[in-house]
Amino acid sequence: MNEAYAVVQRWAETFNAGEPDAVAALYAPDATIWGTLGQKLTTGLTDITTYFAEAARAGLKVKLGEHVLSPLSQISAVDAGEYEFTRTVDAQTALLPARYSFALVKQSGAWMIAHQHSSFLPKPIG
Repeated sequence: MNEAYAVVQRWAETFNAGEPDAVAALYAPDATIWGTLGQKLTTGLTDITTYFAEAARAGLKVKLGEHVLSPLSQISAVDAGEYEFTRTVDAQTALLPARYSFALVKQSGAWMIAHQHSSFLPKPIG
């Protein structure tokens, strides 16, 4: 199952490199994303590429944190965890803690992202 998590690691690498086409290439053709900054469900590779192009223009970077990879079968898994986005504007770096889940599937011998959900971590209640 390390092969499945390797897709998540490649996702972070290509995201940080600001390569929206390379990020989108990690998704299955019919993938969906509930993005951290998205106002709607993002569907299809064209819209996924556009979503990540906007993130690159905003200067966002990501650092993966703790996660749990749960195999569902030989060809599917869910990886859920935390990551931290950063954005530097005028020499000020904003830290944006978030959480994620990736539904991963193996298609034609390669692991791909079938669905991603990402949202900011809420502040503790109380």
